[in-house]
Amino acid sequence: MSADADEVWGPHVVSAGAATVVVDVPAGTPMSGYAARTSDSTGVHDPLTVRALVIDDVGIVVVDCVALRKTTCGELRATRPAGLIDVVIGVTHTHSGPCLTPNGLGGYSPTVLHAVERAFVEALTAARHARTPVTVRYGTRRGVGVGRNRRHHDRAIDPPVQVLAFDGAHGTVATLVTYPMHPVVLSAANTEISADYVGPLRDAMESALPGSVCLFAQGCAGDVNDDVHSPEDDFSSALTPGRTFQDADTTGRTVASAALDALDDATPLPARRTEIVTRTVPLDITRLDPDQVAADESTWRALAATLPPEQRDLYRIWADWAADWLTHPHPEEHWLARVGVISVGGLPIVTLPGEPFLAVADEVRATLGDALVLGYCDGVSGYLPTADEYPHGGYEVHDAHRYYGMPGPFAPGSAERLIDEVRSLRTT
Repeated sequence: MSADADEVWGPHVVSAGAATVVVDVPAGTPMSGYAARTSDSTGVHDPLTVRALVIDDVGIVVVDCVALRKTTCGELRATRPAGLIDVVIGVTHTHSGPCLTPNGLGGYSPTVLHAVERAFVEALTAARHARTPVTVRYGTRRGVGVGRNRRHHDRAIDPPVQVLAFDGAHGTVATLVTYPMHPVVLSAANTEISADYVGPLRDAMESALPGSVCLFAQGCAGDVNDDVHSPEDDFSSALTPGRTFQDADTTGRTVASAALDALDDATPLPARRTEIVTRTVPLDITRLDPDQVAADESTWRALAATLPPEQRDLYRIWADWAADWLTHPHPEEHWLARVGVISVGGLPIVTLPGEPFLAVADEVRATLGDALVLGYCDGVSGYLPTADEYPHGGYEVHDAHRYYGMPGPFAPGSAERLIDEVRSLRTT
């Protein structure tokens, strides 16, 4: 649609609606997020939700889990209600959710995934039917003070919390909040289903704006934690100070407070028709050496026989991955990534797959200006570090693809390829 289309066809009134559907997660459901967690779920601390926001005829859905496969997301999009031109599907990336990814990230719960699939349709349908004329406000705040670079402890970062508010005649209908930070306040010791800090954040937003629905969409959080603990620190299921439900509550409310402050002087956005453009981008997968994989399998089997249970399970997962890798051919050299840009009142919402590093969002905003840059959308199958991070190695570069069940890590340059495609989409 051209920039002056509204002048041709008359003024456009933005409509928006939102809905939340709770999904039952029975005790005993396999959880995902930590290979060191040695127990299935023992209960529900806060419910798994599927939340939908429909803006004009574009949908955004967020699920409380660590990841969804891109195939699952494609199948879900195919079931979207009639009248929606497209839907982006994200996850909060909570490490205290159920495992909904076949062949990776832990034991898989088809029963809960089927319930999520039904909730997806239900939430989108309800949100579409709930649409009402709205005005849209955009606010942002830095200085939130909780995000830390988990790979380089000496590097200060200050990612923004960003929020869109959709205001109807009788109050705020919905908010869309994003902040780039792993939901890993709760450690591998936790065995209760939880949205981590995201749950209290949404509760605080909805309490402050009665009658509204809050969607939290995860940002480019691949290298950001709430503290300086690294993924390697989570190779243990021991109780850790500072990683309790109370800590998650405090963290979530801190981020929510910043989001609400941002709304105090938020900028009204023009009433333009909401648009979405997407593109499929092939990302290279690093080819591995079979001899090295075989040697690693032998090492990991030996370690699994001697270490404590949580570390034993980690090396068993890696060894099983290696055995599968060596047994089955891997003709695929690419992973097809879906990149999107949703324009709301002229403000870009960039949607990226996988776990992009924070620098990806910085690079996108350096080109586009104000933009919400979301990760974990339309398929999560590994980390997407910027090229300068590969020499530093670490879990995100060398190890995570095994837990994800991928044939190898994404090759250097993959994150930059996504950035280039976003720039291209904005100029198309």
